[in-house]
Amino acid sequence: MEEKDILTGLDKYEEFLKKLETEIRKMEDYRIAIIYTDIKYFKYINDTFGYRRGDMLLKEFTRQVTQGNGNMLCAARVFSDNIVVASKVGSRMSNEEVREVIHRHNLEMEKRFRENYSAARLKFCTGISFISKEDRRLDPATAVSNANLARKIAKEMKEDCCVLFDSRMTDGIKREIEITSSLSRAIADGELKVYYQPKMKTDSVRIDGAEALIRWQKPDGRFIYPDEFIPVLEQSGQIVELDYFVYREVFRFIAGRMRENKPIVPISVNVSRAHLHKMEILSYLSSLFEEYRIQPNLVEFELTENIYIENTEKALQLIDGLHKMGTKVSMDDFGSGYSSLNLLSRLPIDIIKLDKVFLQDEETDNDLSENDKIIISCIIDMARKLRITSLCEGVETPEQSDYLSEIGCELQQGYYFSRPIPKNDFEMFMDRNFPGKGGLITA
Repeated sequence: MEEKDILTGLDKYEEFLKKLETEIRKMEDYRIAIIYTDIKYFKYINDTFGYRRGDMLLKEFTRQVTQGNGNMLCAARVFSDNIVVASKVGSRMSNEEVREVIHRHNLEMEKRFRENYSAARLKFCTGISFISKEDRRLDPATAVSNANLARKIAKEMKEDCCVLFDSRMTDGIKREIEITSSLSRAIADGELKVYYQPKMKTDSVRIDGAEALIRWQKPDGRFIYPDEFIPVLEQSGQIVELDYFVYREVFRFIAGRMRENKPIVPISVNVSRAHLHKMEILSYLSSLFEEYRIQPNLVEFELTENIYIENTEKALQLIDGLHKMGTKVSMDDFGSGYSSLNLLSRLPIDIIKLDKVFLQDEETDNDLSENDKIIISCIIDMARKLRITSLCEGVETPEQSDYLSEIGCELQQGYYFSRPIPKNDFEMFMDRNFPGKGGLITA
């Protein structure tokens, strides 16, 4: 007897795989499309309107996904809001044409569901893989896994949330596994190193601080870049291990400079969103301050704008804990996403870092347009009135630096002054800025 999912009436996943295996064996002059779809922000529906409303939506979603699909061979609810469908596809229809049909259907469903369920954020994300006669030996679970992988990629996209599986995607998964499995060993073997990028005081063009940035260099000299490994470690949860490594390295660096009575400036470190779920970071930092005996004002903490927006209350708790230690907190990447200016009045932050996008204008070859200047000037003026220090990232030309000086931007950071550099180079940079001086350099 066939087992059915109680809520949707679809096959259970195990039954679906059996049917798909049978269909693959008897396949003739057609292909089979595996269509794996879920509802983005489904948890939001459950949390906001309750599980009963969520169940109603899921039933209707199932009906819409399977209704009118005369070529459907079988369908299952994998779990939660994840639905997989296997359909016949004629030989005359290209893979891209299939994707376009499904994408249009998703858009039509989204429109109806947003109206019927008052859920403006609701979106459907679909991954599609294909099985041809040449793939008769393909394990059905692998075909579903391929479609699911494409769905996960679709879920990260802002616009087109319908993606065809490509074999190169599995290379990405292998790469992710390589990164997550080798992090601890890479730390122990010294492959991960902290680089420092100076922050310059506008009125004196002298170093006022620095940002600690992580770099991963393999034994063969090849670099794994942060935009490749940071998202992977955020997803796996290992970003906490990486953050703690950076914090300890920075504390050790500052303490070493102080022991040698050499000049030192405040160093800022990044705080990932993973720390908002647990506040263990506060006790960890407290132990570091006690162990290395350095002043709290020598370490600053940067939280991205999106962290504030996604979980303002948790961010407030973290900021409060950091302030009680005596450290400063900055809003990083301000203006890079869906920034809300009223956050500046709500959050007790000390510094805003204007994202480098404000200084990038490809059409004018890095020359700031009048509109750019107006926006930057207004933000800096607002920060000054709120008694928040302003720092602009991505400064690459003397013209940009001069303009920021004119409008009163207090700190600047970018390649015009220095790229992120290894610890030894950064030490020489500081020594050149403060010849013959020792101790903490203050503004």
